[in-house]
Amino acid sequence: MRARNYNSVFRMTGLKRHLWGVICASLLLASSAFASNWTNPANDLAKAIAGASGPGTVTLTVTNASSLPKADAGEIQRLLEAQLRMGGVRVVSANANSDVRVTLSENLQSYLWVAEIKQGNESRVEMIAVARTEAPAVPKSGPSVTIHKTLLWSQPTQILDAYVDGNRMVLLDATAVSVFSMSNGKWQNSSSLQFTAGHNFPRDLRGLLVPRKDQQADIFLPGTICNVSMSAGYAISCHDGDDPWPLGNKTALFNSGRNYFTGALIPAANRSSGPFYSLATVERSNYTLAVLTGVDGRVHLNDGVNERVLAATTTLDWGSDLAAIKGQCGGGMEILVTSAGDDTMADSLRAFEIPDREPVQVSAATDFPGPITALWTHGETATAVARNLRTGSYEAYSVSVTCNQ
Repeated sequence: MRARNYNSVFRMTGLKRHLWGVICASLLLASSAFASNWTNPANDLAKAIAGASGPGTVTLTVTNASSLPKADAGEIQRLLEAQLRMGGVRVVSANANSDVRVTLSENLQSYLWVAEIKQGNESRVEMIAVARTEAPAVPKSGPSVTIHKTLLWSQPTQILDAYVDGNRMVLLDATAVSVFSMSNGKWQNSSSLQFTAGHNFPRDLRGLLVPRKDQQADIFLPGTICNVSMSAGYAISCHDGDDPWPLGNKTALFNSGRNYFTGALIPAANRSSGPFYSLATVERSNYTLAVLTGVDGRVHLNDGVNERVLAATTTLDWGSDLAAIKGQCGGGMEILVTSAGDDTMADSLRAFEIPDREPVQVSAATDFPGPITALWTHGETATAVARNLRTGSYEAYSVSVTCNQ
């Protein structure tokens, strides 16, 4: 999904979502060859804080949630205070009600420094990425996996979903479902079936293909359900309806006037996580864990009885799209997660596992040529659709994971 002016979908979480377009324009990757030179990024973050808070007196708290040594975190705080003073902001002793809270976080590519600035009952967030000299190792608490992507199809018009079944590929776009057959190592279009709806679709259109065993497929669109038959010729039938969309072993009601799910799940959870963009399910021995990217910008874990919201610093660089696929390392499930960003930025996928209700990254990032606009689970693979920033075309990829050990 892409961030748009209408009913915006995010590639980031937490309070930073509404500021991301501004922040990305001024995002700095520190160019120093020495990891301990924090002067330039501290200067940039201090300028952003001063611009948000205005001149006056503030209290400042710096929390180190990264792998930076304690001495480096102290040096960063000292630099921030000095630069704030130069910008006309007086820093006094911090307390439990600090006006400015800075969190030093990180991902595989960079350090992430996030400042939350309180202004009365409102909060603003400023964030910068700071390049590291080398990426940290993938956490060893989960098996290391590799993400593989295979280009299936590219076209100038938006692709909503696609899946491969043997020598056949089914592809859904905004006006038709197309069936392809493999010939001489290439996909050849066998049939394109146009469909119409009795109402206008939202501008940020989403659609899901669900294959069936009897050479048929169901299509879920906002307020519209279609069935495609491929057994004897090709035929499609559609009707208006708000049938729940299948997501893993759950189904969810879609808000047909928007681009997200209402939050109503079947089977129902004792505690609702609220409206969400994406849902992935992880099977446990005696329950199913649902991982949801909420419209509130946070990542929710729901086991049907209890609901937990992950800390913003844990999912700081998560986007709004995720999918669960079965890995090859002991039969577990990997959660594929897009990266934070907007329509102008290339995207990536990373694999996470949740061994004990906390996500653990188990792969390096796999890059895509543009923003990922759709991500759906299809059995042991997922389909990712990216809009190529160079060509403008939409590209559908089959995504799988393998074990490195």
